Amino acid sequence: MATLIIAVIIFAAVGFVVYNRFFRKRNGEGCKSCGDSGCPLYDQAQALQQNNKKHA
Repeated sequence: MATLIIAVIIFAAVGFVVYNRFFRKRNGEGCKSCGDSGCPLYDQAQALQQNNKKHA
């Protein structure tokens, strides 16, 4: 039973961090503003946009 409780706490904490980091909409925060520091999601989106412009 203790293992289940610990697992729920860990998954809730990970979910909270992921939500706050990538999905929460705030002014100037999140992955949209970290392009200069090398956010993997931002870098991938930029690469796709540049690739689409080359093929268009």
